[in-house]
Formats: sequence, C-alpha cells, structure tokens
Amino acid sequence: MARGGGVFCVEGQWHRDLNARGSVLPTLELLERLGRIRFIHKDVATRGELDYYLDRWLLRQYADYHVGFFAMHGEPTKLYVTDRESVDLKDVAARMAGRCEGKRLYFGSCSVLRASDAKLLEFLAETGAAMICGYTRDVDWVESAAFETVLLDVLVNGAHINAAERRMGSAQWAPLATYLGFRIVYASGRTWRPTARPKLPAQPVPAHDG
Repeated sequence: MARGGGVFCVEGQWHRDLNARGSVLPTLELLERLGRIRFIHKDVATRGELDYYLDRWLLRQYADYHVGFFAMHGEPTKLYVTDRESVDLKDVAARMAGRCEGKRLYFGSCSVLRASDAKLLEFLAETGAAMICGYTRDVDWVESAAFETVLLDVLVNGAHINAAERRMGSAQWAPLATYLGFRIVYASGRTWRPTARPKLPAQPVPAHDG
C-alpha cells in the first residue's frame, strides 16, 4: 500500500503527432506499483480543461492528494498545454488562489522556474502552497524522468517540507539536480539550489607495454 498522500497530475500535449506516446504516466504507474504513491492523472489540451481539473483537484474530497504535478512544456513563468496554447503562472495562481494550503507543487516543465524570486513568492502567497519546485533550464526527457521518479517519492512521503532538498542535494542526486537546473522556492521566502557540479566520467587509463 502507498504511504502518505497522493499525486495529482495534469499533463499537457507534448507532441503534434497523434501517434507519439511520450507521457509521464509510466513514471506514476511505476511508483504506484512499488507502493510509493497513489495518483490521479488527467490529460489537458485547453486552458478550459486545465481550469476544470484544477478546480476538481482542490475540492475537499481530494485533500490528501497534496502534491500537484504539472507535466507540460514550458518557458520562464509560462506553461504550454499544447504547442500553441500557453498559460501564465500568474493565471494558474489566480485559479488556485487561497486553495493550496500546505501543498507541494512540482513543475515538470522546461525553464518554468527561471523566474525572479519575487514572482515565484507572489505565486506561493496567492495560492497558499508551501513550496514549488522545478527546472531553470531545458531538460532532457529521459534524464528528468529518472530524476522525478525519486523526487515524486520524496515529495509525497517526506515528513518535512525540506525533504526534497535533502534528498536531491545528496551526493547521489546533487550532480543531476545541478545539471537539470533544479530549484525549490518555499513560502517562507527561502530558496534552494543544489551546489554540486556534474561529474564527468573518469578517463580510461592507457595501457602500458610491460
């Protein structure tokens, strides 16, 4: 059985090609099968669909789904539900205003957190969320999927608000967190980034004749 609460995920449309199969769903299913999380996953392709599912998530009956996962393309302070339709973070904050008390929000999107502290703290103040985290640069799909498998686990099951900071700042994960430009901003006003530099593979030692 999964411990702790659950993950509510809204996923945008990553591809123009309808045959493309890229999705964060396998990551969520893996964690569920391992007994680490419970989840609700909804695809969104319009601003209206995003608003609808956010409103549903924030009903009292889903209060234990305390981690919000926004899986979609992005750029600084902006999310893309499709390649043509975007939503500003300030509009997402207005939709969720005052209804995210204690929630932990993860933006699995390129560069969304490459924004000023002031704008991100404004987002937290308006929504009431405890923290937001995500990336400050463009990220590779496979690398971010590996990273968020661990991140989602700790966001759901970490007893303390800084549990993700402690895990992703560890010797094992800090190099990848740094490489991806991972960042956390807390409602208290504190921000965190890992400090480790990505480690390069060791160079092979040339063989010497006896």
